[in-house]
Amino acid sequence: MAVTSPGPAQLCRLHHCSVACDGHKEAAAIISRRQRSFAKDGRQRPFDGLTWSWEGGLAGAFAAAALPARFRSVRTRLRGRGFGGEAPTAASKTQSSTKDFAMSESKVGRFNQQVLASIDGWCDELLAGLRDHGWWASSSPVLPEPLLRAMREEVEDLWNNGDFIQSQSVLGGTIYYDKKHVFATEIKSEKYTVSPRMWHYTVTLTRELVKRVNAAFPDMGLSDKFIGNKLNMSVGKGAAFDAHLDVGVAEKPYNRKLSLLLYLNDSWRPALGGEIVLLGEGQTEAEAAKSHPDSLGLPVTLPPTSGRLIAFWSDKILHKVKASEVLKGMKDYRVSYVIWLLGEEAVQDAPSSAADASTAETAPAWAL
Repeated sequence: MAVTSPGPAQLCRLHHCSVACDGHKEAAAIISRRQRSFAKDGRQRPFDGLTWSWEGGLAGAFAAAALPARFRSVRTRLRGRGFGGEAPTAASKTQSSTKDFAMSESKVGRFNQQVLASIDGWCDELLAGLRDHGWWASSSPVLPEPLLRAMREEVEDLWNNGDFIQSQSVLGGTIYYDKKHVFATEIKSEKYTVSPRMWHYTVTLTRELVKRVNAAFPDMGLSDKFIGNKLNMSVGKGAAFDAHLDVGVAEKPYNRKLSLLLYLNDSWRPALGGEIVLLGEGQTEAEAAKSHPDSLGLPVTLPPTSGRLIAFWSDKILHKVKASEVLKGMKDYRVSYVIWLLGEEAVQDAPSSAADASTAETAPAWAL
């Protein structure tokens, strides 16, 4: 959907190649030169999840879907400059199905009704879990298997289209570093024709949950206009996430309040790893261990099985992700989709002292 005031470096990283593998050194060098030129104005930022505007994005998405086919194919070829495969030369059955869905009001309507029906089935449990423990995780898939499979296929199409870039985190609020073997993109209107189900899922889920969470927790003051999101693809080789809180500067002037995490891993099995560990309240593992996490039912280790939804307060629940592996190609790539519901209070400034910076180092600013 419409991105709120992205900086020049964000636009550069989103629309060109930025990868860590040896086979893309030349492209990485180009990005590095562009980043150095953008850094002169003091606005250099990594890709860390962007902010949506619901109203602006609705028009953009349906405008994209309504483009003549020849213009959509040109846009696809131009967009395929990130990490992943090149844009397909011929439409696959999956792409044809996605196109049919994107252009069908009835299919979109049925999909949205299924999402709303699923929310009715688990939302009371989610609200109770947040109230009593600060977190909640579904014990079974929150969407029917065919929908989950179709959403996973859209993610793989984004990958094959070259829409992913190197994921990054921050140390001390100022030092950015690449996350090895983890790549990311965001779901927005420009990608609607490739990932319409992911787009409609995000809109329908967040619009409904903002109303319900605000009713249950009036002090949260969740924005009904903006959200943040990030779609992660871990490609094995021990890809992991250090212990962190989901707080940072990515959605200024908003702040992340509630993290919603959906997994799309239908091939997951214990040998692949990648489990998330919810540790407790605190900025470091030591603090979380001293915070009586047992009263919150923590620590807990949760497998990233397809359709599992996890919710937790972004600024309270420390969490990490164990190393993940890939044994049988792309089907084993670990996909996690995180949506942040945002509050409208001012974001805290970056750490101002060495002590604060060392704390932030164990709590990178963004997501799973």
